[in-house]
This record gives sequence, C-alpha cells and structure tokens, in this order.
Amino acid sequence: MLRQGSVPAGAGLFGLVFAAGFVLGTIRELALRPAIGPDAARLLELPVMIALSWLAARWILRRAGPGSAIWQFEVGLVAFLLLMAAELALGILLLGGSLSAFIADLFTLTGLLSFLAQALLIVMPRLAASGTGSSHDRPES
Repeated sequence: MLRQGSVPAGAGLFGLVFAAGFVLGTIRELALRPAIGPDAARLLELPVMIALSWLAARWILRRAGPGSAIWQFEVGLVAFLLLMAAELALGILLLGGSLSAFIADLFTLTGLLSFLAQALLIVMPRLAASGTGSSHDRPES
C-alpha cells in the first residue's frame, strides 16, 4: 500500500520531468540530431535531464514535504512508472514505433544509458531530499 500523498507527488514529478523531456527532446531532434547524430544528441541530453529531474524532485519535496525515505522512493517509483508508460505510448501512438522497437533500443548502449538515466527518477526524490531545507517528516500512513 502506498503512503498518503505519494501518488499525487509522483504524478507531479512525472509531469515536470516529462514536460522538460518533451521540450529537450524536441530541441534534440530538430537541432542536435542533424548536427551531431542521434547517439551523440541523446548522450548530450542525458546530464541535462538528470539535473532537471533532481530540480523537479526538489521542487516537489518542498511543496509536499520531504517525507520518509520509503515515501520518497514511492514518489520516485510512481513518477518512473508513469514516465515509462508515457514514453511507450508516445513512441507507439505518435511516432509509429512498437513495443519490440522500444525493447530493442534498451539493448543499445545509448538506449541502455537513457533507460538508466530515467530509472534514476526512482531515487531522485531521496537524493533531492537533503536539499529541501525542511526538517519535518510526512506521516507513515
């Protein structure tokens, strides 16, 4: 059972990260990919997305409270699962991809690194918790 507030906080974190990724992905595809190639463009985007994910997690924690470590992981897990569902839906519905192409991409170095960067979202609220400046704890309900 998820703790109180972890789903809305996770959905908020997902929304912020997905919006940032959508903007950066558009820039990557329209400006960087033609200039430096698809793999280099994706790799260049990774550290920016990791930093933005940390900032988004920090922003969410400032509004929701830092919560317990377990609550922070729940928030990150909700955000990650929503992100994976959105990535898959976007790839299939809007870009004409397939589940097999999505999975096959995970077996490339760039795809694996991208996935690992996205998986960092699970622990990002925990990593960002030290930067919230708040000492109160969310109840364990």
